Amino acid sequence: MKLRYYLMITFCLLALTGCQSPSQEAAPAASEASETTAAQQTDPEAATSTVQAESETLSQTNVDLKALTDLVGKADSEVTALLGQGEEMQNGDGLLLERSYTLSLLGENADVSLSFNLYQEGSDLLEQAVINLGQSDLSEYAQTLTQLFGEPTESYEKSYIFVSDGKTLILADPYGDGAYIEISLEE
Repeated sequence: MKLRYYLMITFCLLALTGCQSPSQEAAPAASEASETTAAQQTDPEAATSTVQAESETLSQTNVDLKALTDLVGKADSEVTALLGQGEEMQNGDGLLLERSYTLSLLGENADVSLSFNLYQEGSDLLEQAVINLGQSDLSEYAQTLTQLFGEPTESYEKSYIFVSDGKTLILADPYGDGAYIEISLEE
């Protein structure tokens, strides 16, 4: 009979300690957040550095299409210096394959995928940038690209090809589900 009581008391104590753990963990996190806020309010330098860090993050995403095009062929360190880390994808050996960003380009928020090590493994060079745009009307995008990079070297029903400064830009919407721009080194 005593064994039953000991087991029941042990079970109850374990259950009670399990119920109290999340609330005890939340309290220090909340107090740390309030301490950080209080420190920023009392320390103007901390608040200024926080604002500067936020503005640097914003300026990293305020890149134009020409600057993004210029990054193709550059090292990963140059890409991250301009755009930040983004969302990184590596293979099992730690080789950088891709970085993804959402950037404000051509008047809209575009999903940008940067591919590394496509042709020269271990080089960590940006070899291709793909910008997924929201609209499927290619004519507006083609006008903007023509202003930036000159007349297209080739055009088809649903694509335009531009060549500028050793880079090839392909504007296309083959399936009518949204245009994209693919930027790579000129071959």
